[in-house]
Amino acid sequence: MSFDITKLSEVELIELNRRIVERLQLMRSAKNLTQLARFSVGMMVEFDAEDGRTITGTVARLNQKTATVIAAAGRWRVSPAFLRPVPAVNGSAAPARRVVAMPRRGE
Repeated sequence: MSFDITKLSEVELIELNRRIVERLQLMRSAKNLTQLARFSVGMMVEFDAEDGRTITGTVARLNQKTATVIAAAGRWRVSPAFLRPVPAVNGSAAPARRVVAMPRRGE
């Protein structure tokens, strides 16, 4: 698909830009939902922090764009693109799942 954008007016270019941005946002949203679907509450996951540490924790909540992970180092909101399931240690294919009690904010 190819067309000459040099023949479009300013108004047409602005409309084209708006439609492109909408389409990109839709594609990113669909990709993000697909990535979030790989995880569930209680699943053990790990990710690399900005300082190079590998953080291991439990998914406590799945938000619209991120997963809330509870770890010994604290609570993290992480994009699903950065999360990895923790390999099972007992030889089973599925990672261990457990329920995590979350303290209320301000406690």
